[in-house]
Amino acid sequence: MVDESPKEAEFLFEMVRERYGDLLSAEELEEVRKGVQGIAKAAEALRSVKLENGTEPFSIFKPYKKGA
Repeated sequence: MVDESPKEAEFLFEMVRERYGDLLSAEELEEVRKGVQGIAKAAEALRSVKLENGTEPFSIFKPYKKGA
């Protein structure tokens, strides 16, 4: 699979910059860019996980005990 996160991150950052760029300083925009890159990288990792149609969500069973 080709790593799409840099392209995706740049596209998303440009959307933010166009909308809010006049309200943010250069330092704030750089922080936003870093945050968007992290989100895009995490999204790419999530997309790389292959699930079958019948794969159930993972849940942790925690029995309730009255008074505990």
